[in-house]
Amino acid sequence: MTGRFLPLLLLVPLLSGCAGDGWHIVDPRTAEGWGNLSFLLAGAGLTLGLSAAALVLAMGIGLLTAIARGSRWRALRMVSGAYVELMRTLPLFVLLLWVFYAMPILVQGLDPDGIGFKALGWIADLTPFTAAVIALAMNAGAFLSEIFRAGIEGVPKGQVEAAQSLGMGRWLTLRRIVLPQALRRMLPPTVGQFIHTVKDSSLASAIGLAELTRRATELQTQTYRPLELYTLLALEYLVILLVLSRISRWLERRWGSAA
Repeated sequence: MTGRFLPLLLLVPLLSGCAGDGWHIVDPRTAEGWGNLSFLLAGAGLTLGLSAAALVLAMGIGLLTAIARGSRWRALRMVSGAYVELMRTLPLFVLLLWVFYAMPILVQGLDPDGIGFKALGWIADLTPFTAAVIALAMNAGAFLSEIFRAGIEGVPKGQVEAAQSLGMGRWLTLRRIVLPQALRRMLPPTVGQFIHTVKDSSLASAIGLAELTRRATELQTQTYRPLELYTLLALEYLVILLVLSRISRWLERRWGSAA
């Protein structure tokens, strides 16, 4: 459906250009335009790098949480369940601000010679990139936990019981029997979560990270051309997300039908 409307969406900058000659600020044929355009496009790499780093960390969080929610220990199930509910309920923007501004203050209040500070001391000097990765990963990890849990629980119990009857322990069964089969169910929605993470990464501009949105805003404050710059910003996200959506649908056809 999105592909059908792509030609119409691409007409947006052309039509909006009728409002004036402001498009010269991103015209690659001029030195100024090429410099501005290069500055904007460079943010795409940081946006994708931030999203990829957050997703890798979120996958580890999600997998551990999903396993914990299926644990035989009630306390572990309660803690992991509370984490998932909290992260899925708390607005990501609020979480991002808390991680960047509040979490370092908590660490600075620890005893500098204590074990806790030695282990967490790096949090006291968080960079915007690191803070954004942590916040995005904590948020995405909760959603991936549900995706992973559904994939694990989708494996027939008979196969698990058969593996255990052959002498396989819980973790060996999980690694050799459950996870390889669950991967087919988990992969397409995981790519879908990556798309959401790319969208959410724009919030990192609020803490000074020079990704796509931040760069467009900085140029806008210098040139006072919000129409052209934010239209180009929307098109940048559109292209990135359309490519990722295509990959997600391909994986859905490739793996989903085999699940």
